[in-house]
Order: sequence, then C-alpha cells, then structure tokens
Amino acid sequence: MTPTPSSAKLPVPLSRIGLAVALATLALPLLAMLQLRGVAAPAPLALLGGPLLAVGLMGMGMIVAAAAGRLWIGLALALLTGLGLIQLARTLGMPALPHPFSTGLAVIIASVSFAARGQLFARALAARGWLMALFVVSGEAAILITSLTLPTLLPAWLLTLLPAQWASTAIQTALTGTGTRAASSALIALVGTAATTLLVARLLPRRWPYLIMFSAWLGLSALVWYQPGPPPPRADLAIAAAPAGPIAPMATTPPDAATASALDRVKRQIAKWPAAAEADPMQRARNLLLIAAVPDLYDTEPLQSHLPALVAAELKARLPANQRQAILVAIAAHPEAGTVAARETLPVLGLPANLGDEAPVRSRMAVYAARLAQQP
Repeated sequence: MTPTPSSAKLPVPLSRIGLAVALATLALPLLAMLQLRGVAAPAPLALLGGPLLAVGLMGMGMIVAAAAGRLWIGLALALLTGLGLIQLARTLGMPALPHPFSTGLAVIIASVSFAARGQLFARALAARGWLMALFVVSGEAAILITSLTLPTLLPAWLLTLLPAQWASTAIQTALTGTGTRAASSALIALVGTAATTLLVARLLPRRWPYLIMFSAWLGLSALVWYQPGPPPPRADLAIAAAPAGPIAPMATTPPDAATASALDRVKRQIAKWPAAAEADPMQRARNLLLIAAVPDLYDTEPLQSHLPALVAAELKARLPANQRQAILVAIAAHPEAGTVAARETLPVLGLPANLGDEAPVRSRMAVYAARLAQQP
C-alpha cells in the first residue's frame, strides 16, 4: 500500500541533511553575538536578544521537526538552542535576566509554534518538508533582519503577519521591558497558530482545516496589529535633545495595565533592595536614580517614562526632606562621584542591568537628578 503524506517516513539521509541545515541556521545568531561582544552600548546582546533568539528557535524548531517528522524532536532541540544561546550571551557579557520566568515562557511558546509548523510540513510534503521549512525560515529571518538594520524600509503590516516577529517581540520584552504581559498579544498569536497548525497536521490529507488555520492566522495578526507590544529598544546613548523629544522623558499620563503591573513589582522589590537602604544618603540617592537612568539608556518605552515618578516618590520617602534637593543638585553637578555598582543588581527589581562603561549611565543619572531636584 502506498503511504499517504501523513504517514510517510523520511529517508534517513534527508533527515540528516535537514538536521545539518538546521544547525547551519544557528550561524547567524552565533556570529551576531560574537560581533556584538565588543560593541559600546548598555548591553547589546540584551538589546538584540529577541530577534537573535527568535531566529535560532525558528531555524532549529521548524527545520528539525520537518526533517524528523516528529514535533517533540523539533521542540526539544529548539528549547536546547534557546537555553544555549542565552547561556552564550551571558558568557559574552549579557546581564542577568530581569524576568527569567517571562523569558522562559516566551521561549517555550515560540518553540512550540515553530516546531508545529515543521510538523505540518513533514506531514504534508514528506521528504521535502525540510526544504519548505528552510524556505520559510530564510524568508522570515531575512525580513526580521531587514527590519532591524533598516527599520523604515518595510511596512509595519508586513511584520505584523510574521510569527518570527511575534516571538522576537515577546522575548525582547522579557529581556529589557516589563515582562511578557506587555507582549501578551504576540504570545496569544503564537499559541493560536500552533494549535491550528497542529490541527491541520492531524487532519491531513483533509484540506478544509487549512481554511481554519489561515483564518486564525489573519485574525491573530489583526490582534497583534491592534494590540502591539512595546517598540524595540534603541539604546539611546546621546545626552542631548532628540527630534522625538528630550532625553529623560517623564510621563504625563497614567500607565497602561502592563506598565502599572511592572511598576508595582519594582516598588515591591525596592523595599527589599539593599541599595535602597544604603547608609550614606548621597549614595542611596544615586542608587535610586539608577532605576530611572538605566532603563532610559535602553529606551524601553513605555516603562522608562513612568519610572521617574516612582523614583521621585522613593527619594521623598527615603531622603531627609531638608537635604533632598541639595543631594540631587550635588549629584547633577558631580556625576563622576560615588559608585554605580548597584546598576548590576537591577534585575532583582525586574529591570535590565547595565555593564561596561560607566560614563553613559552616570551622565543619564545626572540628568534625572537635575530634573527631579526642580520638583517640590
């Protein structure tokens, strides 16, 4: 009896070729990480961690699942790839993860979604499934890279249609933003596409489930369009007025639900943060100013513009009222004084850490000190 596409087994040589191709797709994120190791920025590996991890997970999960014809194999290797890339980035200088649970959740959901598509290609195209997976991975990776290097070239609606972009947004938000809640629409889209893709693969050779899959994909893309995640960080290092507005933004409107939740977490963790209880009031103020200064370096909106109000409240609560203004003025005038070592412990507050050159964070700290000194 001639096997149907849904039951055909892949020839071993083709499976090995597919695995080799999947491993080859890791070259891009690996080389990018090595190149970013010496770049002068707050933490370039964290700033580009979302797209790099998305490409690695997509290549390994989708192509391996298509080559092996097994969902769990693609999923397992994608998860190992994600863990390996994160560990490599940490070895090369990426700070500690501010949201380990959110990062892990985003990696798992993205891996399932990518492996599900690989499973469908294997069921539908048998031995040629890994070729289709390679085509899809190459196309989405190319668009993702183009959007990073030439952000104004591609239309926004095109990125909204890409599961790779959804994965990138969810992971990046966990690495430098508020956690996955702000990127909930991207996670829902990944889960929805995974479920409908597996439904189609299970019901092959029936064709009508494809209508469900494509309808769900368009509907979920619309969800991402109307509820987009935070914009990617820009690592704004210049201490000057920018065309989009002044450095050290301070929000004038209430935060949305995801940002409010992140702010509540930061406030709760400050109560247990040793740097906020530093004996020297001058150093205590520097430590608290880092809460606003470091996220501003990463340009992680919408969180960064709401943090100064939280810092202002903590300064009022934790500094003597008759000394607060003088302390802030002194910090603004002499940003080189004291230590900024507490910047490395910010992940305990759910904020990205800062490593390397101290000058940018000291300069930004001085800007916030000057602005907050003007407040009553």
